Amino acid sequence: MTSNEMLTTYESLSALTGAMLDAASQGEWDHLAALEQRCRGYVGSLMQAAPVPLNETEQRAKVAIIRTILQNDAKIRALTEPRLHELQQRLSMARTGQRSVDAYGAQRA
Repeated sequence: MTSNEMLTTYESLSALTGAMLDAASQGEWDHLAALEQRCRGYVGSLMQAAPVPLNETEQRAKVAIIRTILQNDAKIRALTEPRLHELQQRLSMARTGQRSVDAYGAQRA
């Protein structure tokens, strides 16, 4: 991967996290999950790439892009964590209800 390809990949990742933030802001959870899968592809390609030497300008650009990605990620987490907590509570209540049904059904048998 060249330095230009690497920066382009980071820029694409930044745009993708921006789209993920929009999806999370609008409560479009299925769309967010689909975008997250695409995001994993970009991250995977960056992780597999050999280190690329960057000049000072390229390094500054990379740092700025990464900061944007991290800011988007923090905002996405702030929007999704309450929803995840709500889902965990619902699953817990469903499990408790199922255990009650299982226990009651065992007593009736």
